[in-house]
Amino acid sequence: MKILTAVVNNPIFIEIQYYTLQKYFKGEYEFIVFNDAKDFPDFTNGGDITLTTQIKETCSRLKITCIDIPNSEHQYIKEPGIRTAHSMNYILEYQKRYPDQYLVLDSDMFLIDDFDIHRYSFYSCAVIHQSRLDNRIHYFWNGIYYFDTTRMKDMELLNWSCSPYCDTGGMMQEWLRKHRLENGEYSREIYLMPYLSSCHWTLTELPDNLKENKGLVDFLSTDPRNNKEQLFCELYDHLFLHYRCGGNWRQEGLDLHRLLAEKLKQSLI
Repeated sequence: MKILTAVVNNPIFIEIQYYTLQKYFKGEYEFIVFNDAKDFPDFTNGGDITLTTQIKETCSRLKITCIDIPNSEHQYIKEPGIRTAHSMNYILEYQKRYPDQYLVLDSDMFLIDDFDIHRYSFYSCAVIHQSRLDNRIHYFWNGIYYFDTTRMKDMELLNWSCSPYCDTGGMMQEWLRKHRLENGEYSREIYLMPYLSSCHWTLTELPDNLKENKGLVDFLSTDPRNNKEQLFCELYDHLFLHYRCGGNWRQEGLDLHRLLAEKLKQSLI
């Protein structure tokens, strides 16, 4: 079992993932960080090219395997979705080369309750379903997914590239189309994770298993990015908190994300 993440600019997120996985993940796993920081001045690093080294040093201190993603061409690509697709396809090739059970998390996606991988082991994959063009295009999101590459079929169709009308992962429509049944449902090999999306839910919808987590509740309720009572963070499969936009793709500034990441660290660890 391997748990993978790609980190672009915030070593604090690595620490939060590392310690929350230790706290809540039931079973053995290897945690691997793919280093997607830029070694050139960029909006993702605020001009600080030392972030690549900072990520490596954090991984070294925590004894986490760290793999660099070749991303020099990103200096000519400004669209975040295309950059993300490139990096996710690099990780996908790793998954194909080394068949295993994989849980892949955004760098700002954190386990917040007890989790046993057997929750997904009955399936070849667990994904977040997305649709576009009035439900005519179906694909899945890269922010969290489970692939068992020892049993998945048609892996040559897996592709995180963008497509017309879709962002990162749009080309996954080809794989998903192959596994859609005539009645419109999907193969029983696929688990579609439920989720609460940004600014479309409130604390009243927090699952019972999380209501007693006072640190989590405090962070969610005081997040300055909230839209009144509508929470900016997201929740996936009742178990994973998505801080959201931690890669600074909205260009809100790294200072804000460092401040909030430190607060989240204190809330969850």
